[in-house]
Amino acid sequence: MRPKIKIEFLLVEVLLFLAVVACSSQPALVSSPLTVPQIVALSQEGVPPEEIIDRIRKSRVVYRLLPNQIENMRRKGVSNQVLSYIQKRYQAALEKYPYLRDWDNWNLYDGYWYASPGDDGSSMWLE
Repeated sequence: MRPKIKIEFLLVEVLLFLAVVACSSQPALVSSPLTVPQIVALSQEGVPPEEIIDRIRKSRVVYRLLPNQIENMRRKGVSNQVLSYIQKRYQAALEKYPYLRDWDNWNLYDGYWYASPGDDGSSMWLE
């Protein structure tokens, strides 16, 4: 009876090892989307524009901002560099994914429109 217990124990150890190896080889998850209010808060906290832009890029989100929202963000301290990046990213998304011209393909959250990776089944967004 003892050898059977050792074999079962060894089998469990091997299966756990394989599970750990399989999980560690999975690609890293995409950062969570950065919301417009978070961008405003980061700007007001003095986070450099380059860092905010990097976080937007890593979050792989696109913003469809209305003119009054852009102006409101500017008044709240979001730099022209960040706003320009957001607008260029939006234009690039429209060129790469024409279906985004339709408002039905955007998600409204907290008063702002967002599109996120995978909406069209692609594994890459704007990277």
